[in-house]
Amino acid sequence: MVVPLADADARCGAKAAHLGRLLRAGFPVPGGFVIDDPRAGGWEDELAPALRALGRGPFAVRSSAHGEDGSEASFAGQLHTTLNAATPARVTEAVRRAAASGGGEEATAYAARTGRPACALVPVIVQVMVDPDAAGVAFTRHPVTGADQVVIEATAGLGDGLVDGSVTPERWTLDGEAAAGPRGAGVLTERQARALAGVARRIEGLFGRPQDIEWAVAGGKVWVLQARPITTTPRTAIRPVTTAGRVLVAGTAAGPGSAAGRVRLITGLDDFGRFAAGDVLVCRTTSPAWTPLLARAAAVMTETGGMLAHAAIVAREFGIPAVLAAEGAMTVLADGRPVVVDGTGGTVTAADEEPAR
Repeated sequence: MVVPLADADARCGAKAAHLGRLLRAGFPVPGGFVIDDPRAGGWEDELAPALRALGRGPFAVRSSAHGEDGSEASFAGQLHTTLNAATPARVTEAVRRAAASGGGEEATAYAARTGRPACALVPVIVQVMVDPDAAGVAFTRHPVTGADQVVIEATAGLGDGLVDGSVTPERWTLDGEAAAGPRGAGVLTERQARALAGVARRIEGLFGRPQDIEWAVAGGKVWVLQARPITTTPRTAIRPVTTAGRVLVAGTAAGPGSAAGRVRLITGLDDFGRFAAGDVLVCRTTSPAWTPLLARAAAVMTETGGMLAHAAIVAREFGIPAVLAAEGAMTVLADGRPVVVDGTGGTVTAADEEPAR
């Protein structure tokens, strides 16, 4: 059955239900609809007229699984999304792929690691694509320190590279009247960052708890693409680790805590067999296909990405330290070397050297 997005409720999965609530509250959400049970027949016949009602497209096709975007487990990046689906045939294919992704290896590994049920039913959202000047993610609490701040990460154009960790974003931190961002010209102006923070705070007020929000700016207008609860927020301050080892590489602190292990440099799927439980995953970037490694890792370190990327969210949910945007990590860190990863301070130190005397 095809359900207008404005009418979406719990039967349509949390992602769609949240978007429906935002629409009813007057927030700018791209128009769309939800296929509440793609396993049932008949939705294919409803699809073409529903797409015509939305306009020429192209369209974004996203999962809204039962269990996804919950208060304790996000399944961030573990189910399939298709952007810029331009034809009914392409949308049909994308709906089937999103619906099937709840049983994929990535979602299954995530569910097992977090102790959650598998995503048996995956409703699917179809929305009009926004062609953004900038896009990104906003958290209404600092994801590493837990401070009552709005943290915004932004990139030019579509935000898919930001959420999948393949680009290192611009970051803004807004605390009351104070706003800290990049020096000089950036993706966002301070005025835009403040406007986004205001939207994020209003969404937090609507749902009554800290929020993880995907957004886009097109032609000066802010669009809300997703809102879900922040699943992990430190309840007490965690201090960076002080070790005797030499700092080998530093980056963005993205998952609090510290862990020791041996570096395992992973460049692609062919390396997965070399990865053992308790290794430190070091890579250029991660993708959902790498969730089975994250589920066994002592810590993770990437050369690109931000603290609001899917890999960082999943690392925090798994309780493993994460350091992202550590330039040169794949070159500096030798495979097999013992290290200590401090995901609160954003450093990796040597664990195989004698302290200086």
